[in-house]
Amino acid sequence: MSDLSYDDVRKILALIENSTLEEIHVELDGFKLDVRRRGTGAPSAPPPPQPASPKTTARTDINVRPGQFALVAPMLGTFYCAPAPDAPPFAAVGKAVAADDPLCIIEVMKLMNTIKAERPGRVAAILAENATMVEFGQTLIVFDPL
Repeated sequence: MSDLSYDDVRKILALIENSTLEEIHVELDGFKLDVRRRGTGAPSAPPPPQPASPKTTARTDINVRPGQFALVAPMLGTFYCAPAPDAPPFAAVGKAVAADDPLCIIEVMKLMNTIKAERPGRVAAILAENATMVEFGQTLIVFDPL
């Protein structure tokens, strides 16, 4: 059996997100994965502390102006703006990015997923804070077209 891929994890998370399931348990060759909706059951470990901020939850009030486009979180996880704590961020307001440039990392169950630009643009706003939980579909970065 091969390792679970990013796409496999994304499909598992989408399965619970788009269903009435409260939890799912997957066990493959010694690998165990338990996913629960928030507020269901007791977590196996306490979540890391997060600063109180309106940006740590999904925002539905984000206005992307005509012509702009946004990067939305493809999964639930922890958002990181740089490849390492002491490294410069991948994206900064005003910076131009090309298609396939890395924009951020989203950590899901100790798996680091590099999220890349789908098309070129100039960063207009970064809406997620470093090292905070982001939700599937949450707007992370807004771009102006190049």
